[in-house]
Amino acid sequence: MAIHLSTPVSEQAKGMNIAQAADKLGLSTRTVRRYIKSGKIEAELVSGHFGEEYRILDIPPELFPDGCKEEAPSPGQTSGQDLVRAMDIIRELQEKNLALAAQLGVATERVRNLESKIKLLSTPKKRWWRRFLDRLAKK
Repeated sequence: MAIHLSTPVSEQAKGMNIAQAADKLGLSTRTVRRYIKSGKIEAELVSGHFGEEYRILDIPPELFPDGCKEEAPSPGQTSGQDLVRAMDIIRELQEKNLALAAQLGVATERVRNLESKIKLLSTPKKRWWRRFLDRLAKK
């Protein structure tokens, strides 16, 4: 198991944390932790703000889904292609949101219309004491 314990705070700026490595590999954070424990991924244990945390300097190419290391931007940087893809996704979600808002408006109006029809169909109920007095008057 390749775990190195270092305490300098400057080490925190190096490498990736477990969540960033999991995103890069397309795995869960638990799987990345298992890989660190089994020695598939080398990681350093550094002291962080909330205790010790792992820092991963390099991920072996065989762990990537396609078998080769992809040239991904370092944490905090994004490529132009990623930004275009993100903007496309945002645009699609906005269009879906508008369509759903229109459907909601139509459905709300239909419910109001049906409620008004139900009110017209139901006859007003007489109060219990009025029915009682009507029965007494008939006798």
